[in-house]
Amino acid sequence: MVDQTKLTTVQKLYVGVQLINPLLRSITLRVEADLHGTGISVGQRAILDVLLTKKKATAPEITRILQLKRQFVGRELKELIQNEMVQSEPNPEHKRAHFHSLTKKSEAVIREIRAREMEEFTAFANRFTPEEIDAFYRIQKTLNEEMMPS
Repeated sequence: MVDQTKLTTVQKLYVGVQLINPLLRSITLRVEADLHGTGISVGQRAILDVLLTKKKATAPEITRILQLKRQFVGRELKELIQNEMVQSEPNPEHKRAHFHSLTKKSEAVIREIRAREMEEFTAFANRFTPEEIDAFYRIQKTLNEEMMPS
């Protein structure tokens, strides 16, 4: 581990960005463990979360929002539809692009998952000041925007 007391601000930011990959793996493993018993995968959880927020969306919209590969989103949606967790309806403007939305069952599941996650985040957030959380949010948001391929 690097001695952070000897790093410049720019070096600290660089080292912090290097920690993102292991953090993402850890988050994925944690979410996967927390989903045990729900019958929902990490990818499906992300899709259900989008549909909870948007109410209904096409596969291309979900793909864009999650910044995932179209084939992955398509496979996950197909399984969610088969498991009656997502319903699909024709999009009158596009013959091949259907609108997808939550079923009552999946809405209850994703709301329960999010409530549990918010409880955990509330406990975690109490370790920091609102200003620290605001700074973290601004940096993450800006990094995401800056690292987006052109």
